[in-house]
Amino acid sequence: MATALTVREIRRGLPFAATRWSFIFPLGACVTGTSALAARTGSQLFVWIAVVLYALLVAAWAVVACHSLRHAVRQRERARR
Repeated sequence: MATALTVREIRRGLPFAATRWSFIFPLGACVTGTSALAARTGSQLFVWIAVVLYALLVAAWAVVACHSLRHAVRQRERARR
């Protein structure tokens, strides 16, 4: 729900904020938990869910990192003026 609301607000022009990094921790916790569950149960279903969640984690990390870098560059350019 939080992700859907955030995406909606971004589409409406919500500027980047460093708080978007807050999405990384819960997703990482889900990946870790699902991976542990897969290892404990041996279930291939949990293995695939963990793989998908990991891919989402990497994608989220990359998106937020790119936005953070872009924001930092813009702030540096503003400071030079």
